[in-house]
Amino acid sequence: MKRKELSASADDRGIPMSEPETRKSAIEEYSRLNEEQGSKPDTAGLSRRTFLEVGSVSLAGAALASLAVNAQERADTEKAEQDHSFSNPGPENKSLLDENPNSNFPPPTDHGNITPTWYSFDLTHKRVQAGGWTNEVTQKVLPSSKDLAGVRMRLTAGSFRELHWHEADEWAYVLYGNCRVSVLNPDGTVFIGDLVQGDLWYFPAGYPHSLQGLGPDGTEFLLVFDEGMFSEDTTLLLSDWLRHTPPSVLSKNFRLPPSEIKKLPNRNLYIFPSDLPASLEQDKAAVGGRQVESPYQYIFKMSTMTPTKQTKGGEVRIADSRNFLASKNIAAARVTIKPGGLR
Repeated sequence: MKRKELSASADDRGIPMSEPETRKSAIEEYSRLNEEQGSKPDTAGLSRRTFLEVGSVSLAGAALASLAVNAQERADTEKAEQDHSFSNPGPENKSLLDENPNSNFPPPTDHGNITPTWYSFDLTHKRVQAGGWTNEVTQKVLPSSKDLAGVRMRLTAGSFRELHWHEADEWAYVLYGNCRVSVLNPDGTVFIGDLVQGDLWYFPAGYPHSLQGLGPDGTEFLLVFDEGMFSEDTTLLLSDWLRHTPPSVLSKNFRLPPSEIKKLPNRNLYIFPSDLPASLEQDKAAVGGRQVESPYQYIFKMSTMTPTKQTKGGEVRIADSRNFLASKNIAAARVTIKPGGLR
């Protein structure tokens, strides 16, 4: 009964309390309840019942105060939108504002701020080399993306993304064209596969891999890594490893004379042009054929899969570890919404 009476007394005043008033009222009420129970107003006298009684007063007061503040802010915003307060006589980037109108001038119902939820690849620096280019969106420019980083890459026909490896898992979606991927397994087996627009690949962390654009016009793809601060500029390249390994070790490892080792590149390649490869079957045979063929599949033909669900409004294709076994830590859905459809 006391709790009900206390809540009612706050409402009967007809005016929501501010936060300092709420705290003061709660403290005074706590002291009064302790005096009634014959105990001193210290931690020893804080019974569960007392705590709940005081807490209900604080919560009720705080909620009323918050509602009043929000209502006033909304009224101020609505009024400002109708007068000269809304004007912006300075320069504006209209194209950017049109993409994000509710962050620039939020609706009256808005309360507080949220961190940015999107960032455009077209605002980032492109690393351009002979054979293609790349750019990235990471937690550095998109603070809310703590667990994922994105990289966009273009490879012209025949061009390579050099063999490399990194500590993050890599998931990819082919945006354009045709691509060939190669992956080295820890057991010495090799996977080589071709992808077309709409297909996926997935490489576990630490597995060396390379990418090559195929005809007629190479490829472009989106890479996703399961680390928010991942950067393409920090991957370990094969050419970098070769430059930091003594020539005598390389000669022994590859069973090549020192004269051949001297022909290796003395700089990082990263992305570089090359001729179009032989057929997929010929490339597989060149590395050892079935004897070294990988038991694992690192590509997924999402371009030809049957929709997971289809309705009059559209369809969805889901690729996760149930149908794309290699993809242990990243799942994806490709959603197609027809005109007038609604997700």
